[in-house]
Amino acid sequence: MKYLIAILMLSVGLNQLSAQNGYFVSFTDKNDSPYSINAPETFLSERAIERRVKQNIAISESDLPVNPKYIDSLRNAGIEVRHTTKWLNGAIVFSADQNLMDTLDRVSFIKAVDLTKPTQAADTRKKLETNYPLLKSGSSDQYGAAWSQIRTVNGHKLHQQNYTGHGIQIAIIDAGFYKVDELPLFGSLWDKRQILGTKDFVNPASDIFNEHYHGMNVLSIIGGQLDNEYLGTAPDASFWLLRTEDVHSEHPIEPDYWICAAEFADSVGVDIINTSLGYYEFDSPSKDYTYNDLNASTRVSRASDIASSKGMLIITSAGNEGNGSWRYIGTPADAKHCIAVGAMTADSIKAGFSSFGPTADGRVKPDITAQGVAVAVQNSSDGISNGNGTSFSAPVVSGLAACLWQAMPDKSAAEIRDLIIKSGHQYTKPDDKMGYGIANFQLAYHVNVNDMVKSDFNWKVSPNPFSQYLNVTGNNKQNITISIYDVLGNLKYQKEYYNTDRVTVNNIAHFAKGIYIVSIKSQHLKHHVKVIKSH
Repeated sequence: MKYLIAILMLSVGLNQLSAQNGYFVSFTDKNDSPYSINAPETFLSERAIERRVKQNIAISESDLPVNPKYIDSLRNAGIEVRHTTKWLNGAIVFSADQNLMDTLDRVSFIKAVDLTKPTQAADTRKKLETNYPLLKSGSSDQYGAAWSQIRTVNGHKLHQQNYTGHGIQIAIIDAGFYKVDELPLFGSLWDKRQILGTKDFVNPASDIFNEHYHGMNVLSIIGGQLDNEYLGTAPDASFWLLRTEDVHSEHPIEPDYWICAAEFADSVGVDIINTSLGYYEFDSPSKDYTYNDLNASTRVSRASDIASSKGMLIITSAGNEGNGSWRYIGTPADAKHCIAVGAMTADSIKAGFSSFGPTADGRVKPDITAQGVAVAVQNSSDGISNGNGTSFSAPVVSGLAACLWQAMPDKSAAEIRDLIIKSGHQYTKPDDKMGYGIANFQLAYHVNVNDMVKSDFNWKVSPNPFSQYLNVTGNNKQNITISIYDVLGNLKYQKEYYNTDRVTVNNIAHFAKGIYIVSIKSQHLKHHVKVIKSH
């Protein structure tokens, strides 16, 4: 990965992997799988299933895990299977037996074998460390040093209405989260149990809090909080911290790790993925991407678009190559359904380093722009510093996207993305420098529903669990449509009701035991309630 910020790794948490080559093995099918789309609870969390149902996304074969018989066969041959990807039906494996791997594609259930990490000495082509200048807290109220980055996109307007990301889960896929478990800026996240978990895809045995500090910087922008000194863009969101980047080398295995991390995020029910990473150049030049590859066709970009199709919002740094010979965005910023974020100064001028679009197939990139110059971030020495990079403009947007989604919980991920992009100051005339322009979250929140309508749209569903019927009660008579979906997204019941504040839904006693989503929709708003059929 070309780091999307001009900083270098700390010499901490160095974990050596065995001297084996890494490969991506693609399988031909999922035949004879023990898993079924009719039993998604065996491979998806309840929250992941609920997200699909709320957005009318059906469980499909792509959700089914890789056939375990194929994995067992590889292991029986002495191949180490590190991770699997159900979306691309493959596995990340390691082996020192090159002859075996060279002939593996002759096996009937194996489609292709791609060398993604050759055994070699540690890479020495590392960037020079850039020291951050310490900030003086030029504060505005509780934001402190973080005021500029939220003010420039009108994110504070959401906070003023108490939309601070509560109830939204964000996965940060990055290179490590150095000292997140001890720095005071993250104390509130731990005290309130907003750190939901961690997972290291590079080295599962590592201490993720003793690895690189890039993910720590990113997390601070979204979730950091220190009284009158700093306030992140979504301080009340919850977080999964996932490591996919190996800072000691640069190989295609790292975007493959990203694929597995995104699938994990989906499976546990994450709403938003922040990706402050990007790829185009590797230690083996034969593996480099070309500009023509920037058409959403790489494995990682295809996985990004699949992640979007599962109802998650994917927000990705556009890249820092604007002043270099490459110049363009990287991948997965070229994915069709992500939000690729460019960088600007606090004065709304494009950052010189911010990568250009468009994609090879002519799509607008970056999608949106936010402050990425002199962004206030937590540093590894217990202070707040200035940092530059689209690595930092992306989490500004990710956190405020969480606030926007909290404000509009019935919107789909695609609808939230659309609102953010349409808020850009040059939406009607995008370019290859700043895309659709500077995000404006006050504008994104501007919908034709006043507060009185919202307060009147408060419906309760009982009993829960239910067995024979459901009572749906509101506090104001309205015309509504009641729909009931099962966990696969299948519509099981739908009926319109007029000028009512109380409905008894009958004819549902025959429903099978399990989880259902009740949707109550008026002219302007929708409300979802999860219920359980007990018997």
